[in-house]
Amino acid sequence: MWKDLLLYRDLMRNRNFGFYAFSYYLASIGGAMTLFAIWSQAATLTENNPMAIGLSGILDTLPSILFAPWAGLLADRYNKRTLLIASRILQAAAVLGMVFTTELWQLYVLAALHSTFTAFETPPHRALLPTLVREDQYVTMNSFMVTMNSLTQFFRPALAGLVVSTFGYHAGFSVNVVVQLLAAAALLFVTVKPSTQPAADESGEKTGMWGGVREGMAYIRTEPILMYLFFFSVIMTFCFSTQGPLTQVFVGQYLADSPDQVSARVGWLFSSIGVGGVLGALVTPKLISRLPVFLLLIASFAFDGLVVIVFSQSNTLWLAMVCYSLFGIIGSVNMIVTDTLIQRIVPENLRGRVYGAFGPINGPFSMLSIACGTSLATVIGVRGVFLLCGLLEILAPIVCRLLPSYGNVRSKLQEKSG
Repeated sequence: MWKDLLLYRDLMRNRNFGFYAFSYYLASIGGAMTLFAIWSQAATLTENNPMAIGLSGILDTLPSILFAPWAGLLADRYNKRTLLIASRILQAAAVLGMVFTTELWQLYVLAALHSTFTAFETPPHRALLPTLVREDQYVTMNSFMVTMNSLTQFFRPALAGLVVSTFGYHAGFSVNVVVQLLAAAALLFVTVKPSTQPAADESGEKTGMWGGVREGMAYIRTEPILMYLFFFSVIMTFCFSTQGPLTQVFVGQYLADSPDQVSARVGWLFSSIGVGGVLGALVTPKLISRLPVFLLLIASFAFDGLVVIVFSQSNTLWLAMVCYSLFGIIGSVNMIVTDTLIQRIVPENLRGRVYGAFGPINGPFSMLSIACGTSLATVIGVRGVFLLCGLLEILAPIVCRLLPSYGNVRSKLQEKSG
C-alpha cells in the first residue's frame, strides 16, 4: 500500500494532472447535487412515482446516445480542454434554469439539455487523461482516479443528500451552478500538449462529421478485444441502469421512516460505495498483475449479482450500506481494467471516438433498462426488480464465459501484455 501511495505522490507532482484532477472532482460534487435535486423534485411533483423518476433518468440518458459519437469526434479534432470548459459552462446555465422550474415538463426539458452538455464532456475527459501522464503510469493514473472517485463518493452523495433534504432541491441546483463555473476556471491552469500522432483526417482523404464517426466505429469492429469489451459493457449497462433511479423508491419504501429521511439515506448508501471503492482501487493493480483481466471482470460481475440479491431483501440501513460498499469494490475493478485496456490498445488520435461510442452502444440498453425496470416496479415491486437484476448479473457472466470468442480474446490479451 505504501508503494502505491508513493506512486500517487509522483503522479500528483505533475502540475497539469494535479489541476485537472482538482477540476474534475470539484465538478463531480456539483453533479451529485443536481442528480439528487432532480430525483427529489421529480418525486415531490409526482408523489414518489417510480415511472416519473425513471423518465427523468431516460431523459438524462437519451442525449448521450444522440451526441456522444460527435463529442468523441470533436475530442479527436479539437482542443480537449476548450471542449471541457465550454461543456461545464453550458451545464451551469442549464442547471441555473432548473432553479426556477415549477412544473415537471420544465424539469424534463432542462434535464435533457443538461445531459446534452454533459455528453460533450465525457469523451474529451477520457481521451485527455492519458495525454497528461506517461504510458507506464496508465495503471497508476486509473487507480488514482478510481481511488479519488471513491473518496469523494464517500462524502459526495451524503453531502448532496443532506443539502437537498435540509435546504431543498433548489439549493442543490444552486450549488452546482457555482461549482461548475469554478471547475471550468481551474481548467485554465492545465496545459494541453500537442498530439504526437496525426489526426485521422491528416492521414487520408478529408472526411465529414459522419465519416469521422464511422472511422471510430470501424476501428472498434477490427479489434476483437474492443468488440468483446463493448459487448460485455452492454450487458453490464442493462443490468445496472435501472438500479439507480429505483434506489430512491426502495429507500422510501423499506429503509426510511419518513419522506424527509429519503434523500439523506440514499446519500449514505451511495457514500458507502466510496468505502469499498478505495479498497478496490488499491488492490486492483495487484489483481491485474496476477489474474487474467477478463476472468477478473466476469467474476466481479457475478459477485455483484449476488450482492444485488442480498440488497433486494434488506430491511435495515446498515445491511444496505454493506452491500453498497461491496458495489464500490466491484466498480473499481471494472473501471480500472476497462480504461487501462482501452488506453493501451487505442491510438491517441482515435480515443475520443472509441470512448464516444459508449453512448450509442450502451445508451439504448440503458434507456430500455430504466423503462423496463420502472414499469416492472409498478407490477412486481422494486424488490422484485432488484432480485431480477441480480439473477441476470449472475447469468450473464456464465453466457459470456461460454462464448467461442472468449478464448481468442484471452490469447490476444496475453500477446499484447507479453
